[in-house]
Amino acid sequence: MLTQEEQTPLHIASRLGNVDIVMLLLQHGAAVDTTTKDMYTALHIAAKEGQEEVAAILVENQASVKATTKNGFTPLHVAAKYGNMNVAKILLQKESKLDSQGKNDITPLHLACHYDHSNVANMILEKGASPHLPSQNGHTPLHIAARKNQMDIASTLLEHGADPNAESKAGFTPLQLSAQKGHYDMTNLLIEHGADPNHKAKNGLTALHLCAQEDSIRVASILVKNGANVESETESGYRPIHVASHFGNLSMIRFLLKHNAQIDVCTNHNYTPLHQAAQQGHAHVATALVEGNASHNAKTKDGLTPLNVAQKLGYISVMEVLKGLPYDTQTPDNKMWEEKYKVIAPETLQETNFMSDSDDEGGSDGLINEQPYRYLTADLMKSLRDDSLPIDVTRDDPIHRQLSKEEKQEFTQSNNYCPPENFDSTDGINLGRLHFRSFLVSFLVDARGGTMKGCRHSGIRIIVPPRRAPMPIRVTCKLIKSNKVASPPSLMEGEALATRIIEMGPVGASFLGPVLIDVPHFAAIQGKERELIILRSENGESWKEHDNSHENDDSLFNTAHDTQMSASHTGRIMRIITTEFPQYFAIVTRIKQEVHVIGADGGILISSVANHVQAVFPPGALTKKIKVGLQHRRVGSWAHLENIFTECMSF
Repeated sequence: MLTQEEQTPLHIASRLGNVDIVMLLLQHGAAVDTTTKDMYTALHIAAKEGQEEVAAILVENQASVKATTKNGFTPLHVAAKYGNMNVAKILLQKESKLDSQGKNDITPLHLACHYDHSNVANMILEKGASPHLPSQNGHTPLHIAARKNQMDIASTLLEHGADPNAESKAGFTPLQLSAQKGHYDMTNLLIEHGADPNHKAKNGLTALHLCAQEDSIRVASILVKNGANVESETESGYRPIHVASHFGNLSMIRFLLKHNAQIDVCTNHNYTPLHQAAQQGHAHVATALVEGNASHNAKTKDGLTPLNVAQKLGYISVMEVLKGLPYDTQTPDNKMWEEKYKVIAPETLQETNFMSDSDDEGGSDGLINEQPYRYLTADLMKSLRDDSLPIDVTRDDPIHRQLSKEEKQEFTQSNNYCPPENFDSTDGINLGRLHFRSFLVSFLVDARGGTMKGCRHSGIRIIVPPRRAPMPIRVTCKLIKSNKVASPPSLMEGEALATRIIEMGPVGASFLGPVLIDVPHFAAIQGKERELIILRSENGESWKEHDNSHENDDSLFNTAHDTQMSASHTGRIMRIITTEFPQYFAIVTRIKQEVHVIGADGGILISSVANHVQAVFPPGALTKKIKVGLQHRRVGSWAHLENIFTECMSF
């Protein structure tokens, strides 16, 4: 008998650790290596669940320790992933292959390192596993330990001869991954074992460049102390001070200048650190560089000064810093002003995280559910899917979004900056009508604003008017299920979510004025009996009602909803107005509620749904002012008179 996922009774008994049933099934001819739909044997499942007695019985009955799943993983891979050392011992006693490589060349040692199971990693290494084998993207186990700051495992790997200068396919070493993450002790450990602080990846990035990107001063101090070159250049000519200026890391800039970094050094496109700060809208960095005597007359290959760059992109705060300085020439040729500006960016390390438990990346553990079996019902059986061992090592793509030596990233709609057709170069800000662009999960917006429509989430629309973004902001917007939030909003009787929860980013981002988020919903608002409210949560733990009022007279707020979106959603669109992003918004439908502040003087609450429904508070009934809410609910003709009520609540 098989389940929908082709599991046999032996699979289920192995998960539950029922030794007697396992022995009984084997004695009556159950095939020990029968696989599920995803090629999992009973031994794979016992390895995951840590059922060592079951594993021992299966092995004694000739279960294959070399059997692989659809993704190429052996039972030892599974035991290593879940840290089940005793099962791993049983498998190794039966000559399980130590360095077996599954999907994307992942070995059991990779898994033990990734999930921080130092005891399993130690045992596998002592049995002779190679610490040098790379995954498909070139990551060795030491790369993983360095990135995840696993000191014990890293020390063990180094003791067993792991190479601290091993390169991934993109040329990155464990030291560079550690430096990017800001791991102070790990960086120290790697340098003590011979890691090269000046090693360059294939795009020219060094560990110090990555520290400059992340503003990791402590790690940078270790690198410089051990001979890291503050003037090292990438393939595009970027030095650490360029990178720090690009990302607005003022503390790192001061650190580099203290260690004799040149302030006016140029990239291959003749961009100085001041150009980078102006391009990104970092007024505080521009101020510090000018105070440090950076040249404000320096020109790019296109003849642009830092002030010209700020003018083209509309960064008023940067323009204020640079305008009062003496210039040799104020503007480049008129021809240059007519051309679209091309953003010049440094190389970055963006190596794909090759193992993930994220549901978005297919990392759910359905077959091997974390909840113990209580009984087997039809609903439980529906949830029994095979453990996918989530490994995402499809490519070594550390720089899939970077620019090569000869490339420039064009500042056009393809980059989601949404430059309008009537862009006015005199002040760098467009005040005309915003045009729609589409985005998947995120888009970049600057001082010129933008109107973006989600192509993934039912036409959700975000409007950022001009001069609202204080600097370039990568806006993210996703609709997620309520069970993905740590503490979903608590709903009263008669309340329900009108759409999925809206996850915004960056969390805490503030704008210089209101921005709009138009969200389609599926709530049926009949007459005046129901209403929609907006809840917000800064951290996913607590919720409060969002103040959706505004005092801005901007004509943009009077524009109609997108006609195409309105047609597809029959007008069911909720407009959120906000000046800052919480982590989550939630749109809730509820029975119409009248809310007023009533104090010791008393007062009357009158329902807008039924005027004859009133709540009267005589003088002296309340000792202080409180918010009081009134809801009027209709009930069917079947209700008894005593069950008909009007709900009144205080806040």
